[in-house]
Amino acid sequence: MKDIDFRTHPAAEREWQAQEGNAGPYAAVTRAARHAMEPGLPADFAERVATLAQAQARARRQPARFEAWLIGSLLATMIGGAVAFLATDAHALDTMRQPWLLVLAGCAALTQAMAWLRPTGRRG
Repeated sequence: MKDIDFRTHPAAEREWQAQEGNAGPYAAVTRAARHAMEPGLPADFAERVATLAQAQARARRQPARFEAWLIGSLLATMIGGAVAFLATDAHALDTMRQPWLLVLAGCAALTQAMAWLRPTGRRG
């Protein structure tokens, strides 16, 4: 920033004096800076914020009811379809005896069992 020569800029000298003397357009700024406002927060503000934060965290951990119902419906439909397929096609049982299919089914069952046993507080 360049220094101002008050001899060549008399208006700058007047503005400087107005700032220093708390007069002119800067007086309101000076008064506001001297008398800072107290925060107008209610007495139970921290409790309200903590309650709101806990409610939001709970909502994030719990799946939506519609989503859980939809997943359950889709799972039931898939199981019903598999049972119907196996009941109508006797040759499908020969295909199911393949060892890699049994390992795949075991992995899927183990994964789902571990998800059901996991405590709800650790999700999300």
